[in-house]
Amino acid sequence: MGLSNEWQVKHLTKDGWVGGGYRLDCGDKKDDVVPKGAVLSIRRHVTVGKLGAPSSMNVDESETKHSSDQSLIDALIKKYGKPQFGV
Repeated sequence: MGLSNEWQVKHLTKDGWVGGGYRLDCGDKKDDVVPKGAVLSIRRHVTVGKLGAPSSMNVDESETKHSSDQSLIDALIKKYGKPQFGV
């Protein structure tokens, strides 16, 4: 078992990035629900190995597109930037 295993989801909407579900090592968790109007979701999963050394940290981000309108997604990313994660 590693020192840390957390994940968080952010959803891009026409109003900006909206927080979704998450699971934190402290036990806090929230089920993820995609908000109405979301065009893109990004899930960030961070694990840290037993030693806790920076080299044992693994960060994986995966995207789910909820719209086939890539120009809209690109415009919203340009307007709001990349999501800011807490994990």
